Amino acid sequence: MRCFSILFLIFILCNSCEKEVADIFNEDNTEKGELTQLMNLLTNGNCEEWVFYAGDKDGDYLDGWSMEDNRNAVHKEQIEVYEGKYSAKLCSPRTGITAFVSQRVDIASGHRLRIAFHYRMDYQSGTGARMYCYFRQGRTSNIPNKVLYTFYDDATLNIIRGGGYGINKFGDTNGEWKMFDYTIQAPAIADCFVFEIHSYAGTVFYVDDCYVIDLDM
Repeated sequence: MRCFSILFLIFILCNSCEKEVADIFNEDNTEKGELTQLMNLLTNGNCEEWVFYAGDKDGDYLDGWSMEDNRNAVHKEQIEVYEGKYSAKLCSPRTGITAFVSQRVDIASGHRLRIAFHYRMDYQSGTGARMYCYFRQGRTSNIPNKVLYTFYDDATLNIIRGGGYGINKFGDTNGEWKMFDYTIQAPAIADCFVFEIHSYAGTVFYVDDCYVIDLDM
């Protein structure tokens, strides 16, 4: 009887350990955990704060984000929202204009970055939408692809230059919100990361609750 009790205890402990490991890592080995704005390297990552410039034909600007050439391509959205009151609607008015949101954050070289955000694509044609992020050395100089290829393979590079691991762009979500959530290790020479999302003519792309989290901090 005592032997049975010991075996039962071992079985319970093993199951508990397996559950803890499963809770920590998801399918692509990204560390899990509740995402909060307190750990976010991005400013206004939840897309709730917008600035209105009176008399500006482009209207509201996403506070804390670089939108130097908005050209009526990024809008404050109040209907198609994942969480909170607002999301960012990326909708290029015509060919040749890229709708984008961009923000630069300082990082520690070699640290793992968890990049996550919610997105919805209601309509797609042409080039569609994609991540278009950069690592920088010296905060201002983008590390070129030929150098990044010494750190990553094509599939890994698509985490920051496409739609995910091995995917070069996002697909239509059929009216549902989906989550982009991947981890990538910063190059040993990088001290800055530029989080950027592009949407091209013919595509309506919504973005909400964006995160860049240093997992090694």
